[in-house]
Amino acid sequence: MEINNSAGKPYYTQRNNQLKPGGACNVTAMIAALLAAGYAVEQLATEKFRQPEDALMDFILHDERTLALWKVLDPSGHNAPNEWHPVLALGTNLFLREKGLVGKCVDAVEWGEWRSKSQIADTIRNGGAAVLSGLFPAGGRKTIGHVVACVGFREDDEGNLTHFIIDDSWGDYHTEYADHNGNNVEMSLEDFNSKIRHCGADNKMAHLIKKAVSK
Repeated sequence: MEINNSAGKPYYTQRNNQLKPGGACNVTAMIAALLAAGYAVEQLATEKFRQPEDALMDFILHDERTLALWKVLDPSGHNAPNEWHPVLALGTNLFLREKGLVGKCVDAVEWGEWRSKSQIADTIRNGGAAVLSGLFPAGGRKTIGHVVACVGFREDDEGNLTHFIIDDSWGDYHTEYADHNGNNVEMSLEDFNSKIRHCGADNKMAHLIKKAVSK
């Protein structure tokens, strides 16, 4: 059995982003996961930024609430606000509320340091998605830090999980990103365990995206 909540939906690449295309995997993965979970992400576009991932990036970089959390987590400003997972989750939830895609007290994104594979799969089974951070080979380099959307999975006839399906905004990691199409990339459990943080651990860092609820 296969479940893929992004099947037939648009693919978002960070390569054409206006804002920091080389460092926008986090917001682009978030948009891809939200889309897979049924959110009308096109409504996040603004007059200044027509692509929703650019609009989300702009919001996170300028909202006083996200910046306040960023300054607590990173007082030296070593990493950009969008690169901190708690800031990414907060900013996404705030932006969704401001744009009317969720209610005023609703969190669509739940960030957690330790999520099991079954928790991630169950979220997808229930119509949601996940955003995951990992280390991937790219262009001859051993690894790069990168963020992807986990939008589906596959089980064998006995109900055992065999693969996850990711939307990768930089391309297909199997080709070290020589192929720029990262739509519906199959990830074996071996790769999932070794490449997704916490690398080598059974439990993973993940943003769990709840299925959108009709208002």
